[in-house]
Amino acid sequence: MGSKPTFFMNGGDQVVIKNDISLAISTYLETENLELYDLNISGNESISKVEIFIFSQEEQKLSTFERLNYQIQRLLEDIGLEKGTYELILSSPGIERKLKTKRHFELSVNELVKIKLIEPILEQHQHSVTEHYLIEGFINSVGNNHITLSKIFPPILLDNSKIEISNIKNAKIEFKKFKERVKG
Repeated sequence: MGSKPTFFMNGGDQVVIKNDISLAISTYLETENLELYDLNISGNESISKVEIFIFSQEEQKLSTFERLNYQIQRLLEDIGLEKGTYELILSSPGIERKLKTKRHFELSVNELVKIKLIEPILEQHQHSVTEHYLIEGFINSVGNNHITLSKIFPPILLDNSKIEISNIKNAKIEFKKFKERVKG
């Protein structure tokens, strides 16, 4: 019996490996009624860490993550990653999760989000213009290339204003109730 291949990552190979891992894990998680939210693979010459963020509409127990850890390690072995040669981290995306893809925004409808824009929204004043790169609002809907926000702060746009996804530098869910409780 031959040894398993070591994955060396350079250029396009890293993308292929990530796609293979992503497809295998996504397919498995669907059978568990879970969803792959994000996948981070790190390492210079070979894979040293695999971080998997799993989304669920329902609260998950620690025992579920323990079982998933075992099953995902088996999947990674089937792809060629030998157990013990990398660190595997399984987690939920968290309360204030980052929104990177259209699917992330779809999962966050009705949530309060903080968005940093690439190109600012301009607010006209009598003698000046203010550039707004940071806005908050509730996601009402997600279209092909945009999200629709309401209760926008600062109040520079009308409710149901569209923000192009391509103009979003980064975004995350804001969970102010938790922050207010922690502050005391």
